[in-house]
Amino acid sequence: MRPRPVLAVAFAPVVVLGLAACGPDDSPAEPATSAGTEAPAGAVGCDAADLPTLTSGTLTVGASDPFEPWYVGDPAGGEGFESALVYEVADRLGYAAEDVEWTSVTFEQIVSPAIKTFDIAAYQTTITEERAEAVDFSSPYLTSRQGVIVADDGDYADATGLADLAGAKIGVTASQTSLAAAEQAWGEDADVVPFSAAGDGMTALTSGTVDAMVMDVDQGVAASTVYFPDTSVVGTLPDAGEPEQLGLVLDKDSELTACVSAAVDELEADGTLDELRTTWLASDDIEQLS
Repeated sequence: MRPRPVLAVAFAPVVVLGLAACGPDDSPAEPATSAGTEAPAGAVGCDAADLPTLTSGTLTVGASDPFEPWYVGDPAGGEGFESALVYEVADRLGYAAEDVEWTSVTFEQIVSPAIKTFDIAAYQTTITEERAEAVDFSSPYLTSRQGVIVADDGDYADATGLADLAGAKIGVTASQTSLAAAEQAWGEDADVVPFSAAGDGMTALTSGTVDAMVMDVDQGVAASTVYFPDTSVVGTLPDAGEPEQLGLVLDKDSELTACVSAAVDELEADGTLDELRTTWLASDDIEQLS
């Protein structure tokens, strides 16, 4: 396992912690594919030697600051859910591990309509209609939920239902799915406090400024076990609208989209995605707050 100091920095307040979830005004969308292109029956029909990547014979992957559980250390190490996912997709397309090249990009560069410096990007990017106007998405590889994190020594450490948190001050990430989910869950029964980044909210939680923090449950598990060990995830919120799904990002109308989607579909069909979720994500046993 890679050293963790870099990851702790990645969870600092200046980083958005990969909470690239759609905001309240974003609508989930079906994964976009290249115009006029139907995904092949399986990625076996897509050969690396024939794929029009930026560099022939190389799959260039964009990612931003690494943090658990998505990346454990250097993305090239293959540890962490999205790092492992990328190498599985690459394998289905016929690329050896040494043919995968990583490049550092910002989240804004990933979702903008600008010319891409990567073939695919893997950075917890929610599929939305708005973003699909600027980029392509692969088939979804994860449906996420919003988790509620509390301090182990706080007044709400024993919360098991939404009513137990009535009157609490709830931190969320501004303009992200956590905001809409929290407002739907509690309405006027809680004081929802937006933060510019999840790290800011978690710092506020540990200092007692807020009573709970809402964020992607898998990231919340990592936050409570790696970065803020005196906190715990007590449950997840009911879904707010359509389920939030993550997809790999490609340039708009990329000739690679259909093949990348076919690779993700194969990983889902043969159980590989389930194995990756079991290995790297630890949220399966976290129940929804009633």
